[in-house]
Amino acid sequence: MAVRIEYLLMMVFTILLVSIFGFHPSSKEAISAKGQKEVEFDIFSLHNIKEDNSGKKIEASRGVKYKNYIDLYDVNVTDELGHALFSNRAIYQGDTLYMNQNVKVSRADGVTFYSKSLNYETKDKVVTTNDPFLLEFNKSVIRGRKLELEVERDTISAYQVEASIWFVKEP
Repeated sequence: MAVRIEYLLMMVFTILLVSIFGFHPSSKEAISAKGQKEVEFDIFSLHNIKEDNSGKKIEASRGVKYKNYIDLYDVNVTDELGHALFSNRAIYQGDTLYMNQNVKVSRADGVTFYSKSLNYETKDKVVTTNDPFLLEFNKSVIRGRKLELEVERDTISAYQVEASIWFVKEP
């Protein structure tokens, strides 16, 4: 029994026509994993003004508002007690500010610490980091991991601490 080549070609041609006209592909717009931008700001700032003092403020060179969060660049956060947080990049989502590039925290009493990243709970006023940190105060240097700073209670907790403490004589 021999199959003629014409029948084979007709069958392939029929399958080809059915596949071309039978399937209707649709195109959909690609959506970024971050979500869609809603608003983009240059020289961005948020201020929480209170009656007795200047309140908390968040400033950035650039801010991009997405549906659930704000992506900030060159961030400077200052609270009513004079504490300042700086970072090259941060995400503000809900009541938390996630700072994740070259973070510096300066307290009003002169304590400064540096880390790769930290989280700042704006309602509770608690700064936490699980990354290594470097804390400087009065020419003393303290290194460690997992730091927690409670701004309201003015307490600092740290783990795996190494310290070089220098006593500075006042003139």
